[in-house]
Amino acid sequence: MKQYFKTFLNQATGLIILFALSTFSGPAWSQTWQSPIAANSKFLILDQEFQADSYIIDQACLMVELYHHLDENEAIFFDGENPKIILGYISLKNLMAKPAADSLANTLKNFQNKIFAITQTEKKSWTKEDQNFREHFPPDWKNDEIAGSAKNITYRLGMRRGFRTALELAHPLQNYFDSIFKITGIPSRLKYLAYVESRFNPSAESPAGAAGIWQLLKVSSQPFLTIDDRIDQRFDPLLSTVAAAEYLKQCHQNLQSWPLAIMAYNNGPSKIRDAVLEMESSDPSNIIQKFSAPSFGAISKNYYAMYLAASSLGMQSNRLYPTLRKKAPFAYKTLRLENSWTPQQLRILSGYSTAVLKQYNPSLKDNIFSQNLTVPKGFLLKLPPGMPTEDDLLFADLQIGIAASNYNSQWKLPRILNYMIPNFAKNSIRKFWAWIYPSG
Repeated sequence: MKQYFKTFLNQATGLIILFALSTFSGPAWSQTWQSPIAANSKFLILDQEFQADSYIIDQACLMVELYHHLDENEAIFFDGENPKIILGYISLKNLMAKPAADSLANTLKNFQNKIFAITQTEKKSWTKEDQNFREHFPPDWKNDEIAGSAKNITYRLGMRRGFRTALELAHPLQNYFDSIFKITGIPSRLKYLAYVESRFNPSAESPAGAAGIWQLLKVSSQPFLTIDDRIDQRFDPLLSTVAAAEYLKQCHQNLQSWPLAIMAYNNGPSKIRDAVLEMESSDPSNIIQKFSAPSFGAISKNYYAMYLAASSLGMQSNRLYPTLRKKAPFAYKTLRLENSWTPQQLRILSGYSTAVLKQYNPSLKDNIFSQNLTVPKGFLLKLPPGMPTEDDLLFADLQIGIAASNYNSQWKLPRILNYMIPNFAKNSIRKFWAWIYPSG
């Protein structure tokens, strides 16, 4: 009974939303009229390297609406080919998955029916609602142009909470991003491209085979990173940032334009070069609006605008998100392995648990830990800065030889499992033993 009542409420809420949309009256389109998201242009940061014309600005304003204003349970309906044409919003709050999906589909159909109604009916027969709806489109559009918009109407869900979470996730890496991009000689603003790619998620994987915070493909990252049966450095947010910076630099050298280089990061340099040749133009807006290819779909057409919106908001995060939770910068020390070691041996030698080793070394594949395979010689093992804590050492399975009399006597540090103990591990062992047997 309770579940039935909940389903009834969800369906009723959906019907109320549809009724509200059926009577939606949009703002008038006149010489002074601006779309509901036009005010978002004040958030955009444009400069000599990252420019945009009015079309791309409209795209970016729409993305600002999604990143900054709309939550994940709100949707905006618009013309995918003409981002200034905003038909309306819908709230999905308190709706379960099925009613929410039904509401989105029905609302989309409702808008398409409205378009057909005003294009197939004489103007003198229009209702007040029809007249208001017509004002969503440019006044000089003919009926066939308005009718053509019906197939382009789509919707996007907001991402406001997710955008804030992504900025918090990226904060410990910001200094590292900045330093790597400075060394590489490219604008540090490009670090926000990682939001567009993965929302700053180092563990992200795509069905197309892209991986890591920068969503690198094997073919584009293997010149810079190690990818084999035990190691995939695309999942290391630090090492993959170096690879992404080098790849972006190559894209820019080939195309001599940051907007085109950013589009190439998404679609491949060869595809963007083909677009430039076919369009006989290096104007990104011209390519976005007119270039046609199977791989150049909606994401590719909006990719640069997504970057402009994300980077503009990110660069103003201190002002726009004053309550953002900022974790300390990521810090670590490295140990170059002079031999091949298994995870079990690394636990013993380092004094850190398997969980810590995994956390600090995400490029090590799971099979290394599940099958206790060796980590190759020469691998730069990342560890927390400073000495292992007592809690870490409790997981270390350390085997320590103690002189016969007592702790205060001379005591020795033997080999552990027939391997020499590194100096930093010796210090950790002494600290650990002093904790167990404090001198009196």
